[in-house]
Amino acid sequence: MTTPKIKTIHKNDSRLYVWDGGEYPGVTSVVGMLPKPALQYWAAKKVAEAAIERGKVTERDINWLKAAPKRDLNQAAEKGSSVHDTLDRLVNGETVDIPDDERGFIDGFHQFCDRYEPDFIMTEETVHGAVGDYGYCGSFDALIDIAGETWLIDFKTTRSGVHPEVAIQLAAYANAMSIIHPDGSSESVPKIDRFGVLWLRPEEWAFVELNVTQDQYDPAFKTFGALLAAWHWENRLKKKAIGVRQASGRSSAAPF
Repeated sequence: MTTPKIKTIHKNDSRLYVWDGGEYPGVTSVVGMLPKPALQYWAAKKVAEAAIERGKVTERDINWLKAAPKRDLNQAAEKGSSVHDTLDRLVNGETVDIPDDERGFIDGFHQFCDRYEPDFIMTEETVHGAVGDYGYCGSFDALIDIAGETWLIDFKTTRSGVHPEVAIQLAAYANAMSIIHPDGSSESVPKIDRFGVLWLRPEEWAFVELNVTQDQYDPAFKTFGALLAAWHWENRLKKKAIGVRQASGRSSAAPF
């Protein structure tokens, strides 16, 4: 996960960017509004695996078992954040002491660089955009030049590979209004020619192109707009949906 350069806070499991007097939901939090029915089966599997690992379980183990999926997610997120940090330092010319458990990830990155010879234009910058009345922010991993074309790419370390919703994420970055900086300055998002994901795992890597455009009518961006509206409903609007009860009573058939 990219570490934002702009101040962020967390509310209701969402990351909010604090910018220009407002609080804006982060792109990944908005994309998280997508339904994920497969997660319930994955979570059940993790609980079952934890129970097998524990051996004999009792009622006192219920909370520990329930937390098994979150523990797995947290471990994966920590590893992803650490790899992202190492990559950012490498592309910015720092000398990095690479941890042993990250060497496979970084070796894949070096193989990618050897093959494509990318020129890194920007890394880990924050964008600010809007869809209708709703603003948003998000931090992209890298803008790079490959053979004269500008690519917006995302680094992924997920075990399960590259997921389609990454297209929604990159569409939101590309179609934002501006790139914003901690000193209060901003600049326009440059023209982006192509989009991709650099997927890195300890034992393999892949560079995958995404079918996204820098266009307000791009299907992935339109989907992001719908998810942004859903995020506002879930986090802000639904609290105001129910008004004052105008009348009430009991049915004459209700038991006493």
